[in-house]
Amino acid sequence: MSQRIFGPCICIGGMPGIGSVGKVAADYIGTALECHTFQLMVSTGFPPEVPVEDGIARALQVELKAPGGRDDLLILTGDAQPLKPPHTYNLAGEILKALASYEVTDLITLAAYVGSSEERVFGVATDADLALAIEDGGVTLLRDGIVGGLNGILVGLCPSYGMRGVCLLGKTDGERAIDLAAAEHLIGAASDLLGLDISTEVLGWAQEMSKEDEDEEKKRPRRRPEDDRAGYG
Repeated sequence: MSQRIFGPCICIGGMPGIGSVGKVAADYIGTALECHTFQLMVSTGFPPEVPVEDGIARALQVELKAPGGRDDLLILTGDAQPLKPPHTYNLAGEILKALASYEVTDLITLAAYVGSSEERVFGVATDADLALAIEDGGVTLLRDGIVGGLNGILVGLCPSYGMRGVCLLGKTDGERAIDLAAAEHLIGAASDLLGLDISTEVLGWAQEMSKEDEDEEKKRPRRRPEDDRAGYG
């Protein structure tokens, strides 16, 4: 853990967004570190639906996880983002209150950046010293623009809850539902800043399989809208 840049307790978070970049990265880090879920949160602003897996339905939720045997790192992930701004701010406040109760000093959110640039990862921070520190750590600063959604709001509100905030943004073209390459770049940047030893070999295999599936899909004849009869409410 890089104590030079960050404080004694850090949370890494990634909520669903463009290309699911941040969520995939946060979920992957949580799995690699063998984290367990210890707190769940829900929002009335989530989409009016429930995920179903193997016949089991559950509410959309936000999860706080922790690796076994350490008290200096938490992982934040979730199924969805609220649909409207007031709910986004309310949920961000609930999350930050929870993190403050666990004495988190720094929150690093993972998100997507859509644009034309040679850089693979950009970063923003809530104060000049922290921005300089992550830049010295190899992250290119996003000099202007906006960071939307919960991944941005969480970071922006950090100082109001006694924390510092960083958002790392992985470059994506915005055309893929799941951009594994951008997620891999985020995992690498976060690992470098925090001194984590996380292999992304599995993501490399998944990218190859995804490319093969895309190639196969291009060869298939396109279905007509009238061919699709089934739907979901």
